[in-house]
Amino acid sequence: MLRTILCVLAAGVAVGAASLMAQDSILSQFYGQGVHKFFARDYAGAFEDFNAAIENGSDDPRCYYFRGLTYLQLGREDEAKEDFKKGAELEMKSATKFFNVSRALERIQGRQRLLIEEYRTQARLAVMVELEKQRRARYEELRREEARVLDRSTPPVGIPEVTSSAPSTPAQAPAQPPAQPPAATPPAPQATPPAPAPQQPPAPPAPAQENPFSTEAAPAAPPQPQPAPQPAPQQPAQPPANENPFAT
Repeated sequence: MLRTILCVLAAGVAVGAASLMAQDSILSQFYGQGVHKFFARDYAGAFEDFNAAIENGSDDPRCYYFRGLTYLQLGREDEAKEDFKKGAELEMKSATKFFNVSRALERIQGRQRLLIEEYRTQARLAVMVELEKQRRARYEELRREEARVLDRSTPPVGIPEVTSSAPSTPAQAPAQPPAQPPAATPPAPQATPPAPAPQQPPAPPAPAQENPFSTEAAPAAPPQPQPAPQPAPQQPAQPPANENPFAT
């Protein structure tokens, strides 16, 4: 079954390609007949052939150029300029097909050729401007993409990363590690008891009196010896005074 479907599809593609080639061949035949009639000065017949090719979907820019030349010969310059403009646009956009326009226009000289070349130059300029615009757009897109990549880079150390938008679903909290038993508190150091104050030696007991009922006072304590006074420093001896100070 699958093989049958593939065969049918392949046949359809082949038939379509063949029909397109046949259509292009017919349109090319109209174009060739129109060129011969144009140079034979049969401008009415040439116009009919070129017009038939264009109306049936021909994208050959040479058909538009020669129909425009036919319009000039028939005195319809405005329509001729429109065809020249359209032909130049198709020539610049025909990237998949090659039409040897320059060779086809070799026999066209003078004012008619200058008019065609003017539109061809304008079309080339328009294509160049469009390509430059696309190049700049691609360059700006690359710069924006580079900026987005740099913005999503890792933030510097110590600075938390700021997200541009809040997540649609709240992030789940990370699993907490199992609780550890509290660490044993070390025992407080025992306070050192204060050292006992040194005990005063006991006072010697008072001597017992021979007669406890005596009224005499107890003998006083012997006086403490006083230190001997320091001797006064000796003055140097003065010379003896003479009895007569005026004696010689």
